[in-house]
Amino acid sequence: MNQHTHDPREHIRGIHQILISDKKRIGFLFGAGSSFATGVENVFVPAINEMTTVIVDSIESHSPEFAAAVTQIRAETESSDLDFTIESFLSTIEAKRAVIGAGTLNGLDSIAFGNLADLVKANVVKLVSVHEKLPPEGRTKLAHARLASWISKARRRFPSEIFTTNYDYLFEIALEDSGIPYFDGFSGSYEPFFCPEAVEDVEAYPHLVKLWKMHGSLGWTYRERDKAVIRNNNATAESILIYPSHLKYNTTKKQPYVGLIDRLCAFLQQDDAVLFTCGYSFGDNHINERIVTSLRRGGNSHIIAMYFDESGDQKNTTFELADEKNKVRNLATRDTGGKMSVYGRRHAVIGGKFGEWQLKGEPNSAETIRVNQYFDEDAAMPSQKSGTGKGDERWTGKGRFLLPDFQKLTEFLNDLSSSDGPVTTPLPS
Repeated sequence: MNQHTHDPREHIRGIHQILISDKKRIGFLFGAGSSFATGVENVFVPAINEMTTVIVDSIESHSPEFAAAVTQIRAETESSDLDFTIESFLSTIEAKRAVIGAGTLNGLDSIAFGNLADLVKANVVKLVSVHEKLPPEGRTKLAHARLASWISKARRRFPSEIFTTNYDYLFEIALEDSGIPYFDGFSGSYEPFFCPEAVEDVEAYPHLVKLWKMHGSLGWTYRERDKAVIRNNNATAESILIYPSHLKYNTTKKQPYVGLIDRLCAFLQQDDAVLFTCGYSFGDNHINERIVTSLRRGGNSHIIAMYFDESGDQKNTTFELADEKNKVRNLATRDTGGKMSVYGRRHAVIGGKFGEWQLKGEPNSAETIRVNQYFDEDAAMPSQKSGTGKGDERWTGKGRFLLPDFQKLTEFLNDLSSSDGPVTTPLPS
């Protein structure tokens, strides 16, 4: 059977056409990858494995009792063939705390498990508070600033909506530094409070960019007298965040999170809505389930997922989308009826068809869109009888698609303002 291929030139042009047209409703869903690839040195939220290492080291240095408990919990997790990450670690802590009663487990009683959970959460807050490391001159260097620049220059009938699972302030900083007014679901000045009615009725703010923090944000907290969710600048372990543990699935059924997920669903059920994702690995099933349902209910809405699936090093590199059992691949080929396209580093699923990236012809320097800036071609291969000879080499047209990198995606968005005009190659409907 012939291997299906996708020409990156055609689909870069297709994305370009969508973004310069004012007929589409454009949304973005950003995950942890957008807080990792910030473009500013030493200002980033570490990926899950590094975050786990940093937090575990901090906990082990806190006390011998906590260090011993961590060692035992790690052994229990790995013996169950599970990865020991901050999510599995915090899930175990919360589960044991719920059943321990008056006894002890791993050398800790219920109070100690509560203190351990608080210590983990405090470390998470510390690691995501990257705004504290960001110098004033670094604001314009953020990849987020390039996104804000595109938003400020784009003349669209419908304002963009930004959904993010990140807790940090990087999107707020970028929007405010560019002087872009936005609405994030809160109302007020002295003690801004979350207003679910306004989230449901976004037409009340028709000209404002929307910023939806789907897992909460630094500084969100409960007001004790009425349990309203308010916003301040004091980020602590008690901040209203959906921490990475099994409890997050229950937490998302409460306000304000249920209102924000409902807003994502409402966006996807609009006509001519296109949701771009980047830095989001589709690891949150409570979001994925709602996405699939919304796409099925929506008319002609579509998701374009920039999926950074490359891992390993130069000697041993793997691409997750190549695995037939990959969850994101199955979402695009099976669960969403062709209404979700996934652009991986080496492969893509477009129109429900999985294939490898391969240019049909060599890029031309006269082309309006600089394909080579967003697609890194492989080096030429040794000449073969079946290939087109160029001396001792032949051109393959294969390579790496670069837009799944948040920095590259924001460069692409920023370059749109210098485009010579629209193109006519659409994405599959």
